[in-house]
Amino acid sequence: MPWRDIIDEVLRSAGGVASRNQLLRAVPPTVLDGHVGRGQLQRVFPHVYASRRNTISEQTRLRAALVHAGEGAALSHTTALHVWGVLPLRQPLHLTIDQSSRRAGTQGLVVHRRNHFDVAAHCSLVRGLRLTDLARSLVDAWPLLEPQERRPLLLDVVREQRTTTKQLRSSMAERPNVGGRRALAQAIDLAEDGCQSELEAMGVLSVFRHRSLPPSVGQFAVVLDDSQVLLDRAWPEVKLAVELDGARFHTSPADRRRDLARDAALAAAGWVVLRFTYADVLRGPDGVRARVLAVYRTRAVQFRAP
Repeated sequence: MPWRDIIDEVLRSAGGVASRNQLLRAVPPTVLDGHVGRGQLQRVFPHVYASRRNTISEQTRLRAALVHAGEGAALSHTTALHVWGVLPLRQPLHLTIDQSSRRAGTQGLVVHRRNHFDVAAHCSLVRGLRLTDLARSLVDAWPLLEPQERRPLLLDVVREQRTTTKQLRSSMAERPNVGGRRALAQAIDLAEDGCQSELEAMGVLSVFRHRSLPPSVGQFAVVLDDSQVLLDRAWPEVKLAVELDGARFHTSPADRRRDLARDAALAAAGWVVLRFTYADVLRGPDGVRARVLAVYRTRAVQFRAP
């Protein structure tokens, strides 16, 4: 069999990329170096090659990063978040290895070392790629994300039940010096309080946790006609609810009809629903608090009446 065919077979069986050591198990060093020198093999990362006939795809480059780092490595940080489907691919690529490994990073690839890093315990296989679990990936990537995208991203993955606040807290505990730790802890706390969007988080921080208001419950469940609805904020002791209307889900005529029907069903069950927009919460938190408090006090009197 010609050497070129043997090399192609090694690359094919290895998923399109192979290390120098993998190739040397099949061909002599002079043959391999000749193919590299003639440009028949292209270097993706140091000592990791792909066929010159093929375009280096995103999947190939990610696989090549893992081959470069060797056994015990996993894609991590923003690179893992991309494979998890929550971020576009960003450069440079990131992967994590155990502190005992001596593999270094290279241009376009950052290698992070962690004490007691265990791929069996800390990683998952997604699209054929080994990467850190979603909670760990998000905590690791936190300092690399733009401040304005951090909390919305965390709230999204928790709302979609792709990870849990318990898993996030566990991952944060393993990274006591992670940059932006205070903001990360606050974001996890807001997710635990029922916040499912940035609007709700802003509402909780600027309005609903204010000392002038009684404590409220986030994502409070109410059963209506055998179906369950979740209220953004609720004071169940007086059957008062607040719904925060963001542009994503509350702007179309169909959205408006749905909201009105839900409010009517809640009213029939004895609830009062107040609705506020992003602009209300951002620009007039004092007014929002005053209105909520006024309705709460009125309802409290009604509920105490014999």
